[in-house]
Amino acid sequence: MDDPADVRHPAPPAAAGANPPRYSIVIPIHNEAECLSEEVAELVAELEAHGVDYELLLAENGSSDDTPAIAEALAAANPRIRALRIPVPDYGAAMKTGMLTGRGELIVNFDIDFHDVDFMVKAGEILLGARETAGGERAGWASATGAEVTGGAAPGIVVGSKLMEGSEDRRSAARHFVSLGFTTILRMLFDRRMDDTHGVKVLRREVVERYAPQTMMTRDLFDTELIIRARRGGVMVKPLPVTVEEKRKPRSSIARRIPRTMKSLIRLRIALWKEGSAGT
Repeated sequence: MDDPADVRHPAPPAAAGANPPRYSIVIPIHNEAECLSEEVAELVAELEAHGVDYELLLAENGSSDDTPAIAEALAAANPRIRALRIPVPDYGAAMKTGMLTGRGELIVNFDIDFHDVDFMVKAGEILLGARETAGGERAGWASATGAEVTGGAAPGIVVGSKLMEGSEDRRSAARHFVSLGFTTILRMLFDRRMDDTHGVKVLRREVVERYAPQTMMTRDLFDTELIIRARRGGVMVKPLPVTVEEKRKPRSSIARRIPRTMKSLIRLRIALWKEGSAGT
């Protein structure tokens, strides 16, 4: 699915500074009027307490409540916040638009009710430390120019894992089982080393610039496909344990999502197989 033609990409405000921020934090939002202001205030307070150089991109997509107006008001009040508009309800399209719009050296994906600044900072240290130890040329991922970078095993993506040792999943047993089952299917269909693809993650901007335009999936599977494509291109993905606790009930029915997700995963597997065959 292509990006909607009338997506708004506001220019970065002058007050945010001429230099790109360290982190571009992308949060897709849809019908979040009840919690948006409170959650953004909480996140901004944590970012300021950590002294983080950031911009926050609120990628509104097809809301039917006051979410767009609230996002615009938050952006008007804080030069570090930018409000994007995607005209249809599409979580993946909103994430993709935000990631490709972000100016930061590192691109961060949070959900409005699941953000972890400590994880973000730790992931940033890993990714930027990898760049420094590689002597200015990053190892373990493909550059935006298309040239494969070799010479080390430095990560280009850090994902928050709900499944690895040290993580804590405080959601229901059913939700945990679905996450485990989804990751198992990814390992069977794509890559036995796959970990979580949903949830918090931090990516080098060069990785996003190269692989996000190649993605064909939106909705639930944009970030899954992005990570799969990056791994196939030689990008190292490092998991870090996280604590997950739901602040609200899931917006969509798991029973309805499973058949749709399986159909999309099979479609993606066939598409990647065809791409690989065409390249041989």
